[in-house]
Amino acid sequence: MRRFSNLLTLLITGLFLMFLSLSVGAQTVHEWDLPTAWAATNYQSVCLKIFADEVYERTDGQVKINIHYGGALGYKGPEMLSVVRDGLVPIGDILKNAQTGEEKFFGTSSLPFLAPGVVDLRMLEFFTTPVDKELLEKHNQKMLYQVPWPSRNVYTKKRINTLDDLKGLKIRTVSKEDSDLLAALGATPIQMPWGEVVTSLATGVIDGVGTSSASGVDGKFWEFTGYASRWNWQCSEDMVNVNLDAWNRLSPELQEIIEETARELEPQFWKIAVESNREDEKVLMENGIEVYDPNPELKTKFIELSRQIWENHMEEVPESVQVIEDYLSIMDIEMDIE
Repeated sequence: MRRFSNLLTLLITGLFLMFLSLSVGAQTVHEWDLPTAWAATNYQSVCLKIFADEVYERTDGQVKINIHYGGALGYKGPEMLSVVRDGLVPIGDILKNAQTGEEKFFGTSSLPFLAPGVVDLRMLEFFTTPVDKELLEKHNQKMLYQVPWPSRNVYTKKRINTLDDLKGLKIRTVSKEDSDLLAALGATPIQMPWGEVVTSLATGVIDGVGTSSASGVDGKFWEFTGYASRWNWQCSEDMVNVNLDAWNRLSPELQEIIEETARELEPQFWKIAVESNREDEKVLMENGIEVYDPNPELKTKFIELSRQIWENHMEEVPESVQVIEDYLSIMDIEMDIE
């Protein structure tokens, strides 16, 4: 009887230890789908892949991010804020200035000639980011990192030398701020998500496109246009945001790992953005596109008209007033609005 009791005790103990071992060894895997509008070769997508791989490695496979390139999940750029907010995906790559239909403040960093270079943009982000975070929380998400678009070209079939050359041209834009600038210059701006651009350009729905060198390469614009004018009126950013419900399902330890990964990689991503822009501009030229700077007289007119757009934005978006004033002060820039 005692032997049977000892065997039973050993059996129960063994089963308990086996169960404990399985419980300790088992890990909950959080698998996240991340949609992006950009092709896998676009530097924004390259950055997403680096981030996803690092997160997977640093979390020992507990957080797996599956990237869906080229709008494969069917979501359009301007929808992405609401797509992440509503939990249709747990994480998303979001073109910030395409979200102004939801939050006008997100157009602040793309005001024409306010922060036209990546260094300017980084300085502006000191003031925009705290407001961004508050607004994103309202939309049930948090930002992990941002990556800029270092160039802003206007692609056309003919060279733009004067304001008269712009009159009536149907130019694709992303945001209200872009549209305001083009309209003030006499063009006809048409806001359009990236997924519709190439077809619209090929069929004549639009005459030209305002976008980056990277997107010009993605769209093979040399097949439809011959010129790219380096207006470089803004850099804008892509945000990588995570849905708060998905985020809160992670342990504090996993959250800390992901946030630290994002902080460490963001400077590298900005470097990739700038270097990729240089390479993509070479690709445009190698394929026959004439890349040129607008003449000084035209550039002066662009900047002059932009100041009124800043003022209009500040009147429409109260949250932007202190942000812009603080930025202009630290950059020693005058509004110069008569």
